[in-house]
This record gives sequence, C-alpha cells and structure tokens, in this order.
Amino acid sequence: MVLLTENYVEKQCAHIQSQKSLTKLIEKNHLQKITHLFMQDKFIDAIGNFSKCKNLRVIYMQNNCIKKIENLNFATNLTHLYLQHNNLSKIENLHTLKNLTHLFLGYNNISVIEGLENLDKLLELHVENQHLHAGESLVFDPRSLQTISVFLKVLNVAGNKLTSLRCFRNFINLETIDARNNLIDDDKDLSQTIMSLRWLKKLDLQKNPVAEFYRYRENVIANSNSLVCLDGKIISDLTRQFMKRFKQEKLMRLTHSEPKMSLQDDITSSLNLPPAFRRSVSRAILQEQPGPKLVMNISSIIGESRPHIFPAWKSTTAIAGMKNNHVTPRPFWRKKISKDKQLINGSLGIIDNKNYSSIVPRK
Repeated sequence: MVLLTENYVEKQCAHIQSQKSLTKLIEKNHLQKITHLFMQDKFIDAIGNFSKCKNLRVIYMQNNCIKKIENLNFATNLTHLYLQHNNLSKIENLHTLKNLTHLFLGYNNISVIEGLENLDKLLELHVENQHLHAGESLVFDPRSLQTISVFLKVLNVAGNKLTSLRCFRNFINLETIDARNNLIDDDKDLSQTIMSLRWLKKLDLQKNPVAEFYRYRENVIANSNSLVCLDGKIISDLTRQFMKRFKQEKLMRLTHSEPKMSLQDDITSSLNLPPAFRRSVSRAILQEQPGPKLVMNISSIIGESRPHIFPAWKSTTAIAGMKNNHVTPRPFWRKKISKDKQLINGSLGIIDNKNYSSIVPRK
C-alpha cells in the first residue's frame, strides 16, 4: 500500500515530467507551485504530510483505498476535492478548507453527512451510492445542512435509501438534485419540497416509488415555476403553462361553492327596519313559510350580481286549488278552471259556441 507524502508527490511529478521531456527536470520549488495534484488510481491507503504543496487548488484522489481524511489543514486554497471510490466512513478534518466549493465523496462507507459546518462556500456536494448496511439510510446533520443551505447549487444523493427530501426545503439556491434509486414514496411531501425550492432547474427521481404514481410527472411540473428538466426530459414552457392551468382549474372545482342566502336574510337585509321589527318579520313571515324556496342570481344594471331567494307559490285550500286532495299552485288555476268548466257544461248539455260548428252538420 502507498502513503501519500512529499517524497511520493515529488516522484510522481518527476515521472510525469519525464514523460513530457527527457531532458527537462523539475524545479526544486516545484511542489510549492503546483495547483493540481493527480493521485487517482495509486493504491493510496493513507494521507501523509505533503504540506509543501500550499498552492493546491484541486486534488484528485479517487479510486484509492483511503480510510480517513487527514493532513489537509495546509490546503487553505483548495476548491475541489475528489475522494470518491475509497473506504471512507466519516467526514472529518475539513474545517480549515474554507474555500472549498466542490466536494466529491460518492461510493464510500459514509452513513452520516457531517463535518461541513465551516464549508459555507460549498456549491456542489456529491455523496451518491454510499455502501450502507441493511436497513440504514443516509442521515444529514442539521448543523451541516444549515451551513451549506445558503450557497449549495448541486446535490447528488442518488442510491442512499432516502425516503424524503424534506430536509432540503431551506436550500434557497439549489438548482440540481439527483435523487435516483431511493425510496421516496410520498407525493404530497415531494410537492411541498418542490414548491419551496424556487430555483430548482433539474430534478431526477428515477427508480423511486413515487415515480410510478398516477400523474407523477404532471404534478411535479405543476408545483414548480423553474423546473426545466425532470428525469432527463426537457420541460417546455407550453407544458408547464398547461399543467399549471390544469392544477388551478382542479383546485377551483374542489373549493368552489356558490353563496346562498336564506329568504329570511334576504328580506330582513333589504328592509331598513330596527332590530326588533326585523326579528318580528323573520318569525311571523319567513320562519313559518312552508314549501321549497327558489334561489336565483339577478344582475343589476351596473353589473352587480346578487343572489335573491323567493318563496314557494302560494297555495289555497279552495275548491279551485284542490284536486284529489292535492293543492294546485295558483299559476295553473286558469287551465284547471277551463277544464272543469267544459266538464260541467258537457254534463248540463250546454254546447260551446266555438265547438258548435264541428257538431252541427253542414247543409
């Protein structure tokens, strides 16, 4: 196995220089000038002391066997750190890397995202596909979340058995979320999270239970004003407008209810009466009024619409309004009286002048 030290770094730099030129050698202070360190695929199992490389901006140490993050306190200018595909089980010793903007820790053994309290300039965090034990899921420390929530733009949490994205609702500048191959199954919680992320542009939820729900794609698009790509597919402006309009109409159908005013309230409000008279009118005229009531919306000349409620047709117990012990409404009395008159005239032998011509034969 290999220990990363200054001598090892110098040998690797000399080897790289020899491949470029056989005559030109590296300078004595070369380690102090280098800004990019390429140490990937070197079978490194531990990070030693290489503090002479003070101007490092980017360190590539992916695809090694590193078990612990250490001896990086000198790299205060570091902006990119690549440590994916190692044997890391904890995030630690990063408190001095205040200029770090990109951190790659995917494919390790990390179960808790912590130790990021001082990385307030972090823009990208990649912690995908951690090797978790059965029944475990990736956990985020609230202190670290609070620090990185201000500037973080890209978050990769794919393949970590997450059941919700609720803890990322306060990430005000988050633009990209890769949450593929997780266990997210609550569509309402997902909708609330998407609505809170105002600058979210790319979202990938493939291979999640929620992606199999009915109208999953339509609901996600309708709840976001900024999303341009969902599960690798571009969202057009026309599609977004249609989905939002469909959502608004659906909410209107669910919440719409026409205001209704009772006959009592309608009459008492239209009459300018004292409270005592108003109660008397309500009790004497309206509360004891039998039968159904008619509700109509009437528009005035100025376009003001107001509901009006009318009482049922007045009935009477007179002979003209009774038939088979059923009360006939007043508007139908004339028709009923004419029929009764014809029946009475027929029984008395009286012939109507209008129908006389049809009875008497022509000469």
